[in-house]
Amino acid sequence: MKRLKYILRLLMTAILLLYVLQKVGIFDAAKRADLFVLLRSVSIPLVLLSFFVSFLLNLSSAFKWYLLLRSRGVKVSLFRSWGLYMIGIFFSLFLPTSMGGDLIRIHELGKITGKRAEAAASVFIERFSGMVILFLLTIVALFMQRELLSVAWMTVSLLVAVTASAGLIWMIVDERPYRFLTKLLSGRTALVDKILAKLDKLHGAVVEYRDDRLALLIALLNTFVFYFLAVLNVYVTALAFGTEVQFQEILVAVPLIMFIMNLPISIGGIGLMEFAFVFIFELSGYSSALALSTALLMRVKIFFDAGLGGVLYPLLSREPAGTSNIKQEEVGMER
Repeated sequence: MKRLKYILRLLMTAILLLYVLQKVGIFDAAKRADLFVLLRSVSIPLVLLSFFVSFLLNLSSAFKWYLLLRSRGVKVSLFRSWGLYMIGIFFSLFLPTSMGGDLIRIHELGKITGKRAEAAASVFIERFSGMVILFLLTIVALFMQRELLSVAWMTVSLLVAVTASAGLIWMIVDERPYRFLTKLLSGRTALVDKILAKLDKLHGAVVEYRDDRLALLIALLNTFVFYFLAVLNVYVTALAFGTEVQFQEILVAVPLIMFIMNLPISIGGIGLMEFAFVFIFELSGYSSALALSTALLMRVKIFFDAGLGGVLYPLLSREPAGTSNIKQEEVGMER
């Protein structure tokens, strides 16, 4: 089953890449020349500015995570939060799922603090709150790009995502459906019971955020800052290629692009990001060449961020001085 799933995602990756190349006209000499002219016309100052905006974007997410951790009494510096976030980006490039980087973050933070459940809950809330806002922004953007409402895969994907999010919110706000599911599964095998025990710790840590309205409010406000920076990131990146781009059009396009990029249909997101840019930019009236150029520069910045995370990994994965003593004290208190 896993092998079949991998083959299907590999096939989808190839189809997406072929679609992008055909749209851009890479097989046509004249259109290919136009693309290369656009790539050569890139503005270095605007490229550097776009890298700075990307830095602010990542810092915004790391700051949101940092605040969520502090609200639960997990003491970690902003620099380490940012560093672990960048390390997560590094591992996301190589691990088979987009959640791989998050699992590394949880592991590393849990190793440092000894609070794995709180680490997992903070990453879950940080990601989940971002996805909920993304779905809301995507719904708004869909009604501003009404031709997309007739695209079946787009509306169905959004409907599934919103329904799944609503179900998760229900299990956080009302514990009855969660207890029903755990009671239904418990006692079947020792492995299932072990997984449920860990899941119960995670659920308890997540539920604590439910009553911390200030932490949730700050997280949501920070999420809007993140999406503004995400729009600015794409806007400046597109401007680097010397083409007039309207900020208000990018404001509508970015939630749609980010939603498509989160669909689990390609390997490592290869081809999917390029498809998202080409598909949505064309609807906004921009050329496929500009869309692909923007996507390629965005991917270069992702590789740069991942490389930075790779450099930080051996430095920040070490336990800070005194951590082992803290963990021993925590174990002693539990006993």
